[in-house]
Amino acid sequence: MIGRYCPNCDLLILHKDKVESMMVYSMEQVDPSLIGNDYLIVGTVERKGWRESRKQTSNYDVIFDNMHDFKEVVVFESAHWGWVSDD
Repeated sequence: MIGRYCPNCDLLILHKDKVESMMVYSMEQVDPSLIGNDYLIVGTVERKGWRESRKQTSNYDVIFDNMHDFKEVVVFESAHWGWVSDD
């Protein structure tokens, strides 16, 4: 998934609807009971590791070995003049 990158903040910015569409597509094939549950995105996964995890759907070690955790959780809410942080 590709989103906008803010070099000043070192943030990858994705729209919630795009993320959720991707998650639904992925979970339909793996575990449909997960669709609609609360979630928290905790990091990014290297493409190579993600591809390998698609082959070994029951092996989460591949994901964890290739994951990079975010330093903090940031939630943006839409404002009429632009995007602002909860703080």
